[in-house]
Amino acid sequence: MVIIIISIISKREIRDVLMDGMYKKEFYFYGTESEISFLERIVDLNNLPSYDSRFDNMIGDIWQHTENNDDWDLDWVFTDDRLNLKHNNQLFKEFLEQVFHPMVRDSNSDWRSYLDKINTILMHDNLQLIATQLNSGRPQYTLMEVKNSQLIANYSEVIKEKFNSDYIDSQVSLMLENIDANPNIAIGQAKELLESCAKTILEELEVEYDDKLEFIPLLKKVFGELGLSAKNQNKDTQAGEIASKLLGNLGAVPQRMAELRNAYGSGHGKSKRFVELPPRYARLAVGTSVTMVNFLWETYEDRKTNF
Repeated sequence: MVIIIISIISKREIRDVLMDGMYKKEFYFYGTESEISFLERIVDLNNLPSYDSRFDNMIGDIWQHTENNDDWDLDWVFTDDRLNLKHNNQLFKEFLEQVFHPMVRDSNSDWRSYLDKINTILMHDNLQLIATQLNSGRPQYTLMEVKNSQLIANYSEVIKEKFNSDYIDSQVSLMLENIDANPNIAIGQAKELLESCAKTILEELEVEYDDKLEFIPLLKKVFGELGLSAKNQNKDTQAGEIASKLLGNLGAVPQRMAELRNAYGSGHGKSKRFVELPPRYARLAVGTSVTMVNFLWETYEDRKTNF
């Protein structure tokens, strides 16, 4: 088990970011929950003592001073010694993960900008809140150690600029941010990104397709619609001959991606003997997926102007 250590300085700066959001009334760490219900997600308030003789436990204290009288400072959660967020790294980790949990965060708030601010702070401790899974299509974040933040940032922006979709953004985050931490997740999402790209292109072209179409036939259909089939190239010219060979190799990529994902990616049950591939294989899968998505999307944009 990896022990997460968040420096006191980082904790202080994260507190300042969250308090700034509350003072501006634009972002509340407890999101759609009350402060009591939010904290109950990470700690048993019933078993923490009350500092007020009128109440049996900490729940009464919080209610009295945040809802009934509202006379505690906004940052009380960071200073209360019963929670001890300043020194309890595990609880602080769980606190941050819940702030951005899909069940908690207010989708109407600018939560992504606060996530970015906090991740900027966490980079000093080689930590990041990383999207490790999707919860009803929404990214769910885990605080983890990272080794290659710059690679993640560079890859992310290239893809996200091409698609105006929160869902694809979340897929990109899940894929790129897990290359080193969870290679199997990155491999699985590399295949999923290609699939999403293919469906998006078909929808943009207003081409009907069966939503249950398997991955390989789906990509083959996109290749055909974009004129990327090897057999459709003019082999009487040198350029056509070369293009035919390149596209033939490219057409084999979906098959290999599907095989890699099924054997070593997320999304399928694995036996107890399953051994995760090293991150370099995830990096290869991600690089292949990113390159192919770029190629398909740029081809679509080029075809679109000539249709």
